[in-house]
Amino acid sequence: MIAIGALVIGLGGAPSPRAMNRLLKEFTLGDTRENRRYVSRKVRNMKKQGYLAKHGVRYAVSDKGSRILSAAELENLRIPRQQHWNGTWHLVLFDIPLPESSARKAFNRILLGLGLVQYQQSVLVYPFPIRDTVLPICRFYGITKYVSFISAENIDGSEKLTKHFGLK
Repeated sequence: MIAIGALVIGLGGAPSPRAMNRLLKEFTLGDTRENRRYVSRKVRNMKKQGYLAKHGVRYAVSDKGSRILSAAELENLRIPRQQHWNGTWHLVLFDIPLPESSARKAFNRILLGLGLVQYQQSVLVYPFPIRDTVLPICRFYGITKYVSFISAENIDGSEKLTKHFGLK
């Protein structure tokens, strides 16, 4: 359904017969009456669930739909690994207030899933630059103002970290 929404945006509106044909080809469905009904039903359900919003005579992905598309993009985030480590540690520090605790937990879980190591309660460390990868996560959860980035040459316990990341 998310892919259909993305295609609807790409097509610039509600599926016309020509656009419907393109949708069907994108999903490698044959252009049959049954498949047209299937795609129409999916688009109608997406509108009903609030993933699509009507703008004049056209439809576009709503805020709710955009959030889901962004969540799918978050799942595909990866930190680029460089050939050689330059000896700089990259830290992410955050102090997210209690009312945002669900965002804090999700943010921490995603960072750990990306391979960052918990250095302290709200401090995670990684040997390669991470700012460009972490900022979209911050924006998604609306916590950018609570997150800071630090690069450091020396940190306590760097021997363990070097071993953990398989550096040098």
